[in-house]
Amino acid sequence: MLLNLKYIFIFCLFVEGLISCSKDKTTEPLPCENNTLFETEIKSIFLNNCTICHNSNTNYAGIILEDYESIVANIAHSMSEIKAGTMPYDQNFNPAITSNLIDVLDDTLIEKIDCWILNGMKNN
Repeated sequence: MLLNLKYIFIFCLFVEGLISCSKDKTTEPLPCENNTLFETEIKSIFLNNCTICHNSNTNYAGIILEDYESIVANIAHSMSEIKAGTMPYDQNFNPAITSNLIDVLDDTLIEKIDCWILNGMKNN
């Protein structure tokens, strides 16, 4: 009897391990908002995360991300870098994906930019 309880206990631990390792289900993302505002939402994401290196004075790699025109002109490259986690860089010039000082850009911010792009990158 004690041997059977031992096997049942081991089996329960195995099942618990399988369940705890499965990916949590997330809710479906909300559809893009039609009213994402460049001036108050999108621009602030770039100002807070990108202009340390990409401003009028520093313009690392010749890229400026301070205003509507410069953001639109560089949006494809910027988004590929942001989604890959290679931007932004920390103060030691380490990409976010390998940095202990900063995090990669939050998915909600990336989704907000994607929605703005999907809705025609309006300057509003």
